[in-house]
Amino acid sequence: MNKHKAFGFGLVAACTSLCSASFAASLTEQYPVRDHVQLSDGTLVSMPFHVSGNLTTAFLSIINSKQSAKFVANSDFEPIEIECDGKGTNQSIGVLYFQDITSSPVGPYAETVNTIAVKRKSAPALELPCLPVHASNQEKMTYLLSAQQLMAQANATNMQQGLPSDYAMYNQDLELNSRLAIRAGIEIWGYPKSLADLNYRVSEHYVDLQVSNIPGYTPIIELSYLRKVGMQTPLYSVGDNVLPQRLQPSSDKHPQLSGVLSSESGWVQPFIGYFWAGPSNSKTAKALRKTEFYPVAVVEYTNVTGTALPLYTK
Repeated sequence: MNKHKAFGFGLVAACTSLCSASFAASLTEQYPVRDHVQLSDGTLVSMPFHVSGNLTTAFLSIINSKQSAKFVANSDFEPIEIECDGKGTNQSIGVLYFQDITSSPVGPYAETVNTIAVKRKSAPALELPCLPVHASNQEKMTYLLSAQQLMAQANATNMQQGLPSDYAMYNQDLELNSRLAIRAGIEIWGYPKSLADLNYRVSEHYVDLQVSNIPGYTPIIELSYLRKVGMQTPLYSVGDNVLPQRLQPSSDKHPQLSGVLSSESGWVQPFIGYFWAGPSNSKTAKALRKTEFYPVAVVEYTNVTGTALPLYTK
């Protein structure tokens, strides 16, 4: 099977492998609901956690590796650093997600998810090719997409054994506009989630997004990008991501989450638009500013279905 590589999906934000959508049967059939989790307010949440959405977009960037390390609150992992001639370049990989979820066990919500590419400290360095410090945006885009394929290949053995990956994405912070979705994310998995105001417009050719913290409405993110200017491809992704240790809801759970994402229509393209990390003191805004995040590539999924599985217990 011909495989490509791209990043995954807010709730299942992951290092993911990409293949033909025809490979994917209905996720509700593959992963039927088998249990329910009761939240502290009495809400019952079906598990696995199935979602569907109008849009999920991943913005890919080359970021500052040393600064990224300050935002990885998990002692087992460290940022993946790009090396040239055996020396670190202080460059790593960051991905910011935006998604509009229209249906989930806790209702509709919108969110952003800031993530950092990480490796398990006990694992060997990921053999990424050299990326010149002054590479063009086109070179960076090609590099970032290729890096995802290398991460998938490196994780193949662990995935086949049902074990957490050695190379994945670390969920640094999530901003949501739903209190119930925040409660579920924190209590079930331990996601670092905050309440925010998300204003967005999805049109035929543009997506506009403004995110502000609550209270205060200080800007966190403002962005706008041109759609449908790249390569169109169906998507089916499987992978896992790293959760912060300090928010783990249970000490017997491994801090990595497996998930699946499916979309019959996706776009892989250069970032053409406007991006600004605002003056907010939110964890997302601070990390984006400090790591010098600026998108060079976009992977957009439309009419998305996904499922988040229980945490690993091995």
